[in-house]
Amino acid sequence: MKLSNDDVYHVAHLARIDVSENEVEKYKKQLNDILSEMERINEVEIKDDKIMISPSDNRNVYREDIPVDENVDILSNAPKTNGNYIEIKRFVND
Repeated sequence: MKLSNDDVYHVAHLARIDVSENEVEKYKKQLNDILSEMERINEVEIKDDKIMISPSDNRNVYREDIPVDENVDILSNAPKTNGNYIEIKRFVND
């Protein structure tokens, strides 16, 4: 697949870059090289459907959802309280 000058301008527009007429040929060659490498990758025969994407076995581990006892006094762990509220240092600038 060979790219035209319009294709290069379109890609440049999508990338939000300005391309001069002198740079079009350079970018056209580079984009064609990338596409030809992609075609070579697509031609590779894969015999096994189990493709390893990552060398580690990434699995999510979830804990059992256990309800918390409602009688636990959460405010007893707070360093400073005011009634039913936890007091913290002010961190908003005026």
